[in-house]
Amino acid sequence: MKIKVLNLIGGTQVKDSKVALDNGVHVVVGSPGRVLDMLKKNHLKLSYLKTLILDEADDLLSKGFLENMRDIISMIP
Repeated sequence: MKIKVLNLIGGTQVKDSKVALDNGVHVVVGSPGRVLDMLKKNHLKLSYLKTLILDEADDLLSKGFLENMRDIISMIP
């Protein structure tokens, strides 16, 4: 199907992620912190977002990611 997937997680190079985003991706999988960072830097844009999946959201909330998740959701057009 040639679906382009990008992992946005800590420990990966931001510049490599930016290049991948500039080239176009279909699916982004990432940690709340890195996703929020890429949104704030305007590297990741949500204008074409169709679906947001919060996998293991209960675990993320228990680890203190509530504010990051709220910030991400507030940026969805």
